[in-house]
Amino acid sequence: MKRIAAFGIHHETNSFSSRPTTFESFQSSGLQREGIQRGPRIEEMHRGARTIFSGFFEAADRLGFELVPILFAATDPGGTITADAFNKLANEALVGLRDQAPWDGVLLNQMGAAVSESYPDVDGEIARRTRELVGPDIPVVMTLDLHANVSHQMAEQTDALVIYHTNPHLDAVPRANEACNLLMRMISGEIRPQHALETPPMVIGIMHQNTNVPPMKGIIEDLLEVQARPGVLHASVGQGYPWSDVEEMGFACYVLHESSEYEASRLARWLTQRAWDRREEFAQRVGMTPADAVRHSLAAGEEPIVLLDAGDNIGAGSAGDSTLILAEAISQGANSYLQTLRDPEAVVACDTAGLGGKVNLQVGGKTDGLHGTPVAITGTVTRFSDGAFEDNRALHAGWTFYDQGRCAVVECDSGQTLLLVSTSIGNVSLEQYYSMDMRPEEFKIVVAKGVVSPRPAYEPIAAQMILVNSPGATSADLSTFHYAHRRKPLYPFEEWATYE
Repeated sequence: MKRIAAFGIHHETNSFSSRPTTFESFQSSGLQREGIQRGPRIEEMHRGARTIFSGFFEAADRLGFELVPILFAATDPGGTITADAFNKLANEALVGLRDQAPWDGVLLNQMGAAVSESYPDVDGEIARRTRELVGPDIPVVMTLDLHANVSHQMAEQTDALVIYHTNPHLDAVPRANEACNLLMRMISGEIRPQHALETPPMVIGIMHQNTNVPPMKGIIEDLLEVQARPGVLHASVGQGYPWSDVEEMGFACYVLHESSEYEASRLARWLTQRAWDRREEFAQRVGMTPADAVRHSLAAGEEPIVLLDAGDNIGAGSAGDSTLILAEAISQGANSYLQTLRDPEAVVACDTAGLGGKVNLQVGGKTDGLHGTPVAITGTVTRFSDGAFEDNRALHAGWTFYDQGRCAVVECDSGQTLLLVSTSIGNVSLEQYYSMDMRPEEFKIVVAKGVVSPRPAYEPIAAQMILVNSPGATSADLSTFHYAHRRKPLYPFEEWATYE
C-alpha cells in the first residue's frame, strides 16, 4: 500500500490588517474547533465533513492508499503571519515529513495567499522546503483556494496544482479527490504531467469573484472547456487575494497536461486572453454605501434583506467589529435589525449584568480607525452561549465545527439585535443564530460580514442580498490601499497595462 503524507498551513494574509497573525492566533482559531490539529486528530475532525482533508480521506478509502496526516493549522484571515508562527508551524510539519519517511507521495493542503514577516510567498516556500526534503522523484501535489496568488515557485516546486473552481467554495471534496487521482497516477508512472502558469498584469476585486454570476462565471465556463480538451488533466484560475501586498498578487491561469508543455502553455494563454478581454467588466464598481443600503432595505416590501458588508469582510482579514452599518441603522430607525459584532469587552460586561440585565455599552469600532467608532447602546441581555456550534450543511469551504468564543445577545432599546462575540469566525452558517434559538429570517435587515462566503447560508432565506461597498481593511475599493510590493503595471491600477 502506498504511503502518502499530507499536511497544510491555511491562511489568507491581509497586509493592511492591524492585527498580526501569531502562533496563538492559530491555537485559538474557531475554525474546525481546533486551529492546530495533529496526526489522528485530523481524521477525527475532517472525515465526513466537506473540507480538502475530508476529500483526502475519502480518496484514500477509494484508491487504497495509506494517508498519513501530519499537521493541519488554520485560522481566519488576518494580518501578516509572524516569523515565530511560521517557523513553529512549518518546522513541525517538515520535521514530521522527515521523521516519518519514506513516502510514495505528498499532498500539500494550502490556501495560496499566506504572507509572513520572513516570506512573502509562504505557500511557495513550503512547497520548496517539501521538495528539498523528499527529492525530485517523489510526486508532490498542492491544493489551493480559488483566492490564491499563484506564484511560479508554487508551480515549479510541485508536480501539480489543483485549485478550487467555485466561489463560494463548495467543491473542496471534488478537488481533493482530483488531487489524489493525479498523485496516484503519477506514482504508478501512468502520467508525467507538464504545466503552464500565466500571470497577466491584472487584479480582480472581491465584488466580481462570485463564480455563479458574470463575468467570473464566464471564466469558469472557459476553464471547464479547457479541462475537457484531450490530454488536459486540470485547468484552473487563481482569482487572486487583493489584500496581500506581494509581487505575486493578482490573477493567474494554470493548465496541467499529461505530456505536452507546449499544449499546456497554449491553452493557458488562451484562457488568460479570455479573462484579459473581460478586464473592464471586472473593474466595474458595484455596491451601495452603508446609508443607501439601509435606506433601500427599509423601503423594500420584502424581508429579510441581507446586507453584505464588504469593508468588514471577516473572510478577507477584517476584525468583524465595524459599526458603520449599525450606526446607519440606528440613525435611520431600523428596528428589526440583526448582526454579529466582535467585542470581547462588551461580552464581559454582559456577563457581569447577567441574563435579563440592563447594559449601557460602547460596542464595536475598537480594533483600528478603519471601521467606524464605538456605538453607544442601551439594552437587555437576552441570551448567552459558549459560542461553539456545528453545521453539516454544504457551506463555504466545507467547515463543520465553529467556535466564536463566549457570546451574548443584546436587544437594544432602539430596536436592533446584536450578537456580541469574542472571536470572529465569519457569517457563513445560520447555525450561528439557530444554535442560540434566534431566527434571522424573521428580521427586516440582517448584516453578513462578507461578500461571497455568506451566500450558501443566507441565499435560501434572503429576499434580497445587497453588496455594501463600505470602508475598511477589506474595502472593495482597492485604490484606498497603499501597496508597496505589488507588480507594476497592474490593471486596473494602471489602465495602460498590456498582456501579450
